[in-house]
Amino acid sequence: MDEAEKIKIIAEHYGYDSQSRQCIEEMAELTQAINKWWRVCGNGQRTEKSIAECRDNLVEEIADVQIMLWQIEYLLLSTPEVNQMITQKLNRQLERIKRE
Repeated sequence: MDEAEKIKIIAEHYGYDSQSRQCIEEMAELTQAINKWWRVCGNGQRTEKSIAECRDNLVEEIADVQIMLWQIEYLLLSTPEVNQMITQKLNRQLERIKRE
C-alpha cells in the first residue's frame, strides 16, 4: 500500500472535522519545534536539548504536518487546485528574486 492510499484510509476514517483540528495541533507543535531549533542555535533563551534532539523533533513535526495537510487536501478534493497554487506562488517568488 502506498502513502496516498494510507492517507486516504486515515482521512476517511476520521473525517474532516477531526483531522482539521488535528492539523491545527500539529502545526502548533511544528511552530514550537522551529522555535526550539532557533533556541538551540543560540537565538533567545537557551534550551537543555541538543542540536540532534531538536533536529529530530523538527523532522518529526514537519512530517506530522505534511501528513495532516495531505489528508485535508484529500478530504477537500482540492489537489489540482493546491498544485496549481503552489506553481503560481513559486513562480511569483522566483520573479521577486530576479528583481532583487
